[in-house]
Amino acid sequence: MVKVKQIVKKDRIRLLEFFQDHDTLRKGYLPCQKFRGVLHSQRINLTPAEYERLEKYFALPTDAGLINYVDMNEELDAIFTNKALEKNPTNRPDSFNAPSILDPKDVLNDAEEQILIGTLTRLATDVKNRRLLIKPYFQDKDRNRSGFIAFTRFKSIFDNFRMQVTDEEYGIILKRF
Repeated sequence: MVKVKQIVKKDRIRLLEFFQDHDTLRKGYLPCQKFRGVLHSQRINLTPAEYERLEKYFALPTDAGLINYVDMNEELDAIFTNKALEKNPTNRPDSFNAPSILDPKDVLNDAEEQILIGTLTRLATDVKNRRLLIKPYFQDKDRNRSGFIAFTRFKSIFDNFRMQVTDEEYGIILKRF
């Protein structure tokens, strides 16, 4: 659900209308296939295990093959606003903080952390001094617009810009990110 919340918040998607397009009788639930189809059509691409977890969490108690999309949308709407806001207009909605993408198992030791900081500082200075626009190159390599690219593509961008990064520094960057 966290991944769905991140995408919905970033892209400001209102999923309720898309779910209602597939629920002609407005019953508030859809079969699993249509549920996945709506999410996929809005570029919310999940793994099969994530789909199953989401479907299991929002499944109707009477029929596990039907997904209650209304409850899911109420949870998603909590990202943007509070339902009781009209009764208490001075309340602020809780801010949604996405979890870190950093893997807690890949923690750098102090020496590696210093190398990483030095490398990133050196690269930032190089990009600033040479006035390089590297973000579009990363976006070009990210076909799915997921925010992730393969390590070989990442390395090729640095090679194209002739940025001097050693194999050790690449290894530390890969371990951290």
